[in-house]
Amino acid sequence: MKTRFRWLAGALFLFAFNSASLTPVSAGPAAVRDSSPLREKAAYFQRDLLDKHWLDGLYVSIVPAAAPGTRLPHTVDQPGNVIHAGVWTGRYLAGVGYQYAVTRDPWVRRHGGEILRALRTLQEVTGKPGLLARGYVKGHGPVEDWERNGQDSVEWHQGQGQFADYRWHGDVSVDNFNAVLYGYAIYYDLAADSAQRRLIAEDVDRLMTHLLENHFRIIDVDGDVTRWGHVGIDPDPTRDDYYRKVYESYLRRGNMQDGAWRPPLRSSLMLLPDLLIAHHVTGQARYRDFYQRVVARFKDNPDRLRDAGPFSLERLARVNHSSEGQAYEALYNLIRFEKNPELLRIYRKWVEDLWEMNWREGNTLFTWMTRALLPEHRAPSKPGVSSTASAEIPQGDEAVRLALETLRSYPVDRVLRPVMNSARTDIERNPSARGEPLSARPIPINQRPLDNEYAWKGNPYQLDGWFKPIVTMVQYACDDPLVAWFSDSAGRVFMTRDGGGTWEDLSTALRGARVQNIAASSQRTFVLHAQTDQGLFVTRDGGLSWRPAPEAESVKFVTPDFNQWQKVSDHLHCRISDDGKLMISHDQGQTSAPGMKGWRIPRAASVFVTPRGILASGPGGCYQSADGETWAELKLWREQETGAADFLHAYWMGRYYGFIKRGE
Repeated sequence: MKTRFRWLAGALFLFAFNSASLTPVSAGPAAVRDSSPLREKAAYFQRDLLDKHWLDGLYVSIVPAAAPGTRLPHTVDQPGNVIHAGVWTGRYLAGVGYQYAVTRDPWVRRHGGEILRALRTLQEVTGKPGLLARGYVKGHGPVEDWERNGQDSVEWHQGQGQFADYRWHGDVSVDNFNAVLYGYAIYYDLAADSAQRRLIAEDVDRLMTHLLENHFRIIDVDGDVTRWGHVGIDPDPTRDDYYRKVYESYLRRGNMQDGAWRPPLRSSLMLLPDLLIAHHVTGQARYRDFYQRVVARFKDNPDRLRDAGPFSLERLARVNHSSEGQAYEALYNLIRFEKNPELLRIYRKWVEDLWEMNWREGNTLFTWMTRALLPEHRAPSKPGVSSTASAEIPQGDEAVRLALETLRSYPVDRVLRPVMNSARTDIERNPSARGEPLSARPIPINQRPLDNEYAWKGNPYQLDGWFKPIVTMVQYACDDPLVAWFSDSAGRVFMTRDGGGTWEDLSTALRGARVQNIAASSQRTFVLHAQTDQGLFVTRDGGLSWRPAPEAESVKFVTPDFNQWQKVSDHLHCRISDDGKLMISHDQGQTSAPGMKGWRIPRAASVFVTPRGILASGPGGCYQSADGETWAELKLWREQETGAADFLHAYWMGRYYGFIKRGE
């Protein structure tokens, strides 16, 4: 299959909240900026969510980059990260619950109803009561990025009956499950009408019945536990040997494999709020009874593997912010619903441990949750009127300042663009980092790489991200200047037939072979040879089909030395310096200066002299110039963007608790 990319521009739309509805208002491109008031950003982000990220009530976090106002169809033919739709839809539902509590807008409640119906579909599409799908797309046939081009994914299934037009992904995990329960609980309390409450109670009961009947495990349609399907630990002693095997590696890590099976209560952190939520919305005593059994069995067990203690760069390097987000999510409802003072002391200590690591990071959601939960949970006096002071939590005033600053600088541009902070000399590094480089202090949200799905799970110490591939070779057809090819460092080859307006990925027909170099024929328009990690291939139709080249066939491939001067004209030469700068000379190399004005990342890895001028690429993308001074970025690869359900979740939670003032 070939993939074609076309890049479009369009109008921007802003819409504002009023007491009755959401009213679309046409606006110019500069209408909403990073510095716009938070209420305007929230309105813009929700309109963008409905345009691009809305799949029959599900929120799809990653989608193909598109102009503002573009409606995306979310079918099997569009790439997107729908397999995490349950997680982010659940959290977005919580944000909608806060939004209704603040605005009392009937549209918001109807909007919440659409989400509830989508979450019910997320159960029913699997055909197994109480089993969630990870997500679904519309249509029939193999799913782009999952089941095409030789890819194989056993987790995609076609819906049946009334769901026959959906293709859904299984293997749901504990984070999907818990986020849905989290959203149900908040929306139930703050926004649901009586019919919506009944729907939530029915769906929660089905989900939790599945969990209880399967020893707190998620069992997929194939009868096996999903990969991350252990939601908690069954207190039944007859299950101890099973859990010893499941958690064998953890026991060895703590040198506990030979002792009695005494898992800590924290091992069931994901399960505990689910049981309390189920009791709260269904009224069934059995859920509270199971909760008490779990607590009675595990409460007094030591937590030997718990990573607690004062803040340090070494400890910071080990932090998993995604796991911390799940912990905050669980603790929020756990503390809301628990009344036992002894258990509340335990749970609040867990929040305090998280806060010790997170308060300085400007993580808005973590900050609002901590303010809501410590020193005790206090709902607002009324929606929008805070009943707590920031000084009641450690470093509270500074943390709230940082949290608000994060929302104020939260980027409106949601395209996943290359960022290379490791090239900066003003950022202190964490010497304890292993693998990718990390900063020693949080990087502002508008300076670090965007998280792929949800900012509050992102690593605020991450320096780099979303690098583009490097162009490794460029070739033009012998007799048609509109036809050209390039290969990249990802091992792919692309073709244009319109002078670079659109590019087609021709790698599929190579059946997994990674392209290392290409050479166009000097006599035939569409004959191209490719040197790959599986040998020499040839195409006679421009790359639509490939075959191994005859053994006797000899092809001369050019191996460029980008450090050497290349002649563009008598008065223009270019090369790449040893430190990755693209150097431009107007006197045949006697003197030179860097020429990367306007590049996202001033680093070059390849440069070619082409009939259309200089073409240079680096981790920040590919650029073209006729004079080495003025550059235009070329959109050679598919771009993706992420939505802003995270902003909306935190914004409306802050509005509900009175942490964000109405006029901000």
